Amino acid sequence: MQKLRTIEDKVRAILKKDEESRNDDMVLYLKVCNSYFKDAGAMPFAEVMSQYRYLGLPSFESVGRTRRKLQAEHPELLGSIRIQKLRAKQEQDYRRYAKE
Repeated sequence: MQKLRTIEDKVRAILKKDEESRNDDMVLYLKVCNSYFKDAGAMPFAEVMSQYRYLGLPSFESVGRTRRKLQAEHPELLGSIRIQKLRAKQEQDYRRYAKE
């Protein structure tokens, strides 16, 4: 549980500070990784993805879930209107897909 709180604290700080990270989960994940491990973004992608546990990085899914939770609780951390509409459409598309 403490690990999730730490992830939440880092994600919240990044979302407050950086508007681009509100709109793009990959940008957010890069910034979160760099907050855990300096210059993680300069490492080869395959190394980061295969060694994330060893490096002490959170999973991509944990960061995404935390972003969704924080944006649901704090509207000021939402992405742009265009991104909000896109995410809503993608959610509808996924719900239809999941019912098939």
